[in-house]
Amino acid sequence: MPTLPKKPSFAFHIEGSAPEDHVVPATVLVQILENAQRAFELIGVHVEGRGIKERARVSAATSQRFQLICQLPVPGSYAMPVAIGGASELFSLDLACKAFSIFRRVMEHVSARSTEGLASILPDDRIRRRVLEAVKGMSPRADAQWKLSLHDDQDVSFATFDVKTIPFVEETLVPVEQREAARVVTGELKSIDFTERKITIIYQPTSKELACIYEESVEDLLYEKRRDLIQVTGRVLLDEQGSPKQIIDVTDIRDLDLSAFMIDTIRHGTLTLKAAATLILEPTLDDTKQLLYVEHGELGIDVYATTREAMLAELHEQLAMLWQEYAQAPDEELDVPARLLKQALLKRFSEVTRAA
Repeated sequence: MPTLPKKPSFAFHIEGSAPEDHVVPATVLVQILENAQRAFELIGVHVEGRGIKERARVSAATSQRFQLICQLPVPGSYAMPVAIGGASELFSLDLACKAFSIFRRVMEHVSARSTEGLASILPDDRIRRRVLEAVKGMSPRADAQWKLSLHDDQDVSFATFDVKTIPFVEETLVPVEQREAARVVTGELKSIDFTERKITIIYQPTSKELACIYEESVEDLLYEKRRDLIQVTGRVLLDEQGSPKQIIDVTDIRDLDLSAFMIDTIRHGTLTLKAAATLILEPTLDDTKQLLYVEHGELGIDVYATTREAMLAELHEQLAMLWQEYAQAPDEELDVPARLLKQALLKRFSEVTRAA
């Protein structure tokens, strides 16, 4: 019986906040696998010698040819081996190997936070931008309690994605002047028009419809199942009353995430604080439905922000300020409420001395 050729393979290693973590939430695993599959399909279009025309979808044949096949997880963080290509007659070992080579090189560049050479690896700008959007989907958000490493079939790590990966990709995809002009608007999703590349949301402060013109590279995000409330990032045009009337140059669309923040460590400048127990903070929306809000009366936390990333940065900054101004102050300089805040901070956190 002839020996079947070995398909290219690699493994996802998902590491939790603690070294002994060997489990992963299903939502995280699905997020990683779906976006990795999307990246392989897009790279597959490239190695087949084709391009992606505006609003054209990846063909079913290409999706099947470059399908990721999950194998049994193995111990060690959470390791999910995958092979490229199923049992279909469409499978081509040569194309699969070429696709994996490109995938690996792109992932290595992103992991190293280097844009040099990306255009030569994937010359088609439309494919390259959509692959990078898929990398964003594989990567942890700012407050995530996990990171992802990719290992080859020899168990050698060739890329690691952590909370710094998404900001790097966004900087690569969006020019600085466009980022500086962008705002984040939260609204209720009403409709999607793929022909006009437009989504319509209900802007809750005015209850008016707001048309959002998105860029081609983020279109894949709209094929995901969207919830009612979404956050749209782009350049906001105002009406005569100063209220948003349209969003253009949309660069990001995501579901509004109101899951709890799990705070174990605070880092700000040279200060590092370690929580005695995980501090759980539940965000809500303020009255305008545009800002996330977190409060904790005992610890003096009172923070507003447009996004989870901005909220996490504000939380770190505010807790660092409270620590320096109250926890480190002599009792005689504090009134009774301030001393109670100091005691609460000292009970919750301890300062970590960084190694020289």
